[in-house]
Amino acid sequence: MKKYIIFLASCILFSAVSLAQKKEKVKGDKEVISTSNEIIGEFNHLEISDNLEVEIQTSNRNSYVLTTDQNLAEEVEVRVSNGVLKVYTRSKIVKNKKLHIFLNLTGIESITINDDAVLETSSEFDTDKITIYANNSSQFDIKLDVNSSAEIIMSDNSKGKLDLRAGNIVINMEKRSDLKADLQTDDLNVVLNKSASAKLDGKATNVVFNLEGNSNLNAKKLNAQTAVLNSKNKSDIYVDASKSIEIDAEGKSTIYVYGNPDIQVKGLTDKSKIIKK
Repeated sequence: MKKYIIFLASCILFSAVSLAQKKEKVKGDKEVISTSNEIIGEFNHLEISDNLEVEIQTSNRNSYVLTTDQNLAEEVEVRVSNGVLKVYTRSKIVKNKKLHIFLNLTGIESITINDDAVLETSSEFDTDKITIYANNSSQFDIKLDVNSSAEIIMSDNSKGKLDLRAGNIVINMEKRSDLKADLQTDDLNVVLNKSASAKLDGKATNVVFNLEGNSNLNAKKLNAQTAVLNSKNKSDIYVDASKSIEIDAEGKSTIYVYGNPDIQVKGLTDKSKIIKK
């Protein structure tokens, strides 16, 4: 009997929590207004959720401009909590005439984009270092100038367009994420897994590519000096290198090599093949 009471109490508590987490639906009144406020508090991470469209630019102070239907203005939260600037909605906004948040930021070290949210830059965003996490069908279209290192982590059907300059860049993608990028860097490391897809242009001194799980890589317009390619894949792969490329391939990949480099084959198994263009 005691165990049954504990089980019943647990079920009631779970139901109460689930109910509290379910957001009330709300529609905009079509009367668009703009409000602006300073952002109070220190933070180095930005988190965007709830299908919101957010635009960022570098500034000498932290502030925001919210443009939306009049009755929705109080439903959008822009607040700092434990070093994180959180942008989200109190209610589930199902219809609006306009919903846009413009953030002026003095600097940021990491950004998380969740739940169909969209991140954009109005101009080139400058920062010392940056990590971007894109999840849950979120999207971004951003231009970044990074003094040191940049890391892009994408998952769960997220999509991105990226113009990035940085000393070194790491890109880690999985679960049908998709990226189109123009890169300028000394060192680039790319990991693609679980049907991820990347089209990379630009210039890099040294690049390392690791592919698994039916992922797609088109880097024939990414002009690299030296490249290392490790593939356990079934898709076609396009790479460019002017000096040398080291290849270790398994599976059924066809690897197209551009740029007339010295090709070193560490391994070529199953039905993989190399075609020099």
